[in-house]
Amino acid sequence: MYVDVVETASALARLSIKGTVVVALDIFRATSTMITALAQGVQVILPVASEAEAFALQVRYPQAILGGERYGEPIQSFNLGNSPLEYHGEQLRDSTLIFMSTNGTKAILAAKEADKIYLGSFLNALPIAQKLRDEKDIILACAGTKGTYSLEDTCCAGYIIHLLRKLGKPEFSDSAMAALAVYEAYQANLTKHLSLSTNGRALVGRGHLADIQYCCSRNMLSLVPEYVPQEGILPFPCEERRNCTL
Repeated sequence: MYVDVVETASALARLSIKGTVVVALDIFRATSTMITALAQGVQVILPVASEAEAFALQVRYPQAILGGERYGEPIQSFNLGNSPLEYHGEQLRDSTLIFMSTNGTKAILAAKEADKIYLGSFLNALPIAQKLRDEKDIILACAGTKGTYSLEDTCCAGYIIHLLRKLGKPEFSDSAMAALAVYEAYQANLTKHLSLSTNGRALVGRGHLADIQYCCSRNMLSLVPEYVPQEGILPFPCEERRNCTL
């Protein structure tokens, strides 16, 4: 097993990733929110890169829920924003969610040539690591923030690497080793350290400290969502579902 960490969605888009397994990470907050939505009963998530794409898809799926954010703020006329704490209630059960975010959905869509694409977070890091243990070439793809490094994404990548090291003897790139070092330095109090990141400070400033606390919770959820370009993001990997088109 060889594990690499890519720091931004734009950097991932420039790589040749055929033959790899990609885990998309946008901790504050897109992947944390989408994983939570699936755990709360959403049947499928259709990730999009722009509001225009979201509204076009809604024509095809008129009963779909629109969720997400632009530059950290809720989008006018969307049903829900990008806080995982919004995603609860009967309205989500068996629903289709069309989701757009500034960075996270771009990372997912940039990975479409990979053999498999999973969604990761602190919330489901252990199930993700267990799913990866027999894979050969893994890219932990941090979404970053508008093309720049995000501390919280790298720290979560480091946590997944920390878990993989317990499960086997993987080889790491330099960026993976650096991510592991970040996690090991911060692991005693993730909320404290990551609330000081650029995105953490922005969330605190908007009154979303509770989001940070939730997104830093380790292994609360057992889902390993997989993005299949022909289908969307579904709660469980392809081999655990009956009708999977690859």
